[in-house]
Amino acid sequence: MADCARKGRTRDSMDKSITLPPDEIFRNLENAKRFAIDIGGSLTKLAYYSTVQHKVAKVRSFDHTAKETEGDPLYEISVQEEITARLHFIKFENTYIETCLDFIKDHLVNTETKVIKATGGGAYKFKELIEKKLRLKVDKEDEMTCLIKGCNFVLRNIPHEAFVYAKHADSEFRFQNTHPDIFPYLLINIGSGVSIVKVESEDKFERIGGSSIGGGTFWGLGALLTKTKRFDELLQLASRGQHSSVDMLVKDIYGGAYSSLGLTGDLIASSFGKSATTDKEFSKEDMAKSLLHMISNDIGQLACLYARLHNLSRVYFGGFFIRGHPVTMHTITYSINFFTKGEVQALFLRHEGYLGAIGAFLKGAEEDNPNQYSWGENYAGSSGLMSVSPDLNPMQRARSGTFDMLEMDRLERQLVNLPLLQDPSSYVPDTVDLTEDALAREYWLSCFEDALDGVVKRAVASQPDLPQAAERAEKFRQKYLHKLQTLRHQPL
Repeated sequence: MADCARKGRTRDSMDKSITLPPDEIFRNLENAKRFAIDIGGSLTKLAYYSTVQHKVAKVRSFDHTAKETEGDPLYEISVQEEITARLHFIKFENTYIETCLDFIKDHLVNTETKVIKATGGGAYKFKELIEKKLRLKVDKEDEMTCLIKGCNFVLRNIPHEAFVYAKHADSEFRFQNTHPDIFPYLLINIGSGVSIVKVESEDKFERIGGSSIGGGTFWGLGALLTKTKRFDELLQLASRGQHSSVDMLVKDIYGGAYSSLGLTGDLIASSFGKSATTDKEFSKEDMAKSLLHMISNDIGQLACLYARLHNLSRVYFGGFFIRGHPVTMHTITYSINFFTKGEVQALFLRHEGYLGAIGAFLKGAEEDNPNQYSWGENYAGSSGLMSVSPDLNPMQRARSGTFDMLEMDRLERQLVNLPLLQDPSSYVPDTVDLTEDALAREYWLSCFEDALDGVVKRAVASQPDLPQAAERAEKFRQKYLHKLQTLRHQPL
């Protein structure tokens, strides 16, 4: 563990008391060659490119004419001079930005990098600090361009990037199949306010609408109502609240449903409507829940109206208001289902928090033409989605809101969608969806679990002369079991 500058704060807003493990957070910094950064109002997303040397397993040919002895190696391990490109993305709170920049400066070996691409509102605020700490020139990029460029990249390169959130289903996350043609689509980016963007191609997009009522509204009004200053704490309050204690429902006015208009009794007639007519104190939890519903319903209705106006069926939601929080995704999903009567689904992105950083990085890497390659997520170095019931899954990677990671490896060959088929878009494969079929999922996960000890033994036996083989194999076993446990409760 590397202790990162345990000295007093140099700025009131900067936290210097965090310890960063280099093998877990900022990996492969010694090979980093290019940087980009996206600084929002509360979160910083750092991107960099590195190279990784892989160990390649070469299988020994078995000679069936000779009797094998117990000491014969199972297969040979040879380290090839094979270099793979890897993209790293780290997300952390702005309060830790100075500590993280110090850490990068102390561990950065490569000195060829002279420029760091930057986007987001904070790129102006922290420009001087970044240039001072990293000795790199800050080259600012347009925020919306980076956002769309990053969104196109993840939709094209990461299988099952988009998902529907279903709170009460067997699987919370229903991942969508990747389509070769990702355009056109509507992106609802919910930051401090809301931007609604129509994306028609790689380079053609237009902001067609928006609203000043967004994440900043929820945060600001929530702070005034509850005296809670932290965004995540507001969402935690909302998850425990009952909005019906504060909101005026249809049944509060009509005594039940308004059937002739198709309005159910539990529908919200007036957000915070009871606060004007009821002489009592409301709990922080109930007020936060009412506020969350008010903001989400407003955004959901706007999204539906613009989707219908422009005849778009794919509507993606992103921005710091989402951030993978189950309670937020549930309220937006409910709103979309209500206003479209189920005709349009609210789609969320697993890596929406990194879109700006990815786009800024791609802008700085255009000479390498990264779009000519295919990229795959390195799950071992990436954080997962939050579960609505983390207590059911204690093995899940901790999500404190402080650090989040995404790693992507460049594949040797570009992936093409079913190249031998005349019309790949119409092909329906005969598959079993393990995110939906709980019995099949448990069967296969149990098979993988039962086979694990044998795999570990063969791995150790394959490297009898290496003293670290058993230790490395045990680390693999623990990580593998961790992943299987995560998949049981949070299928991917």
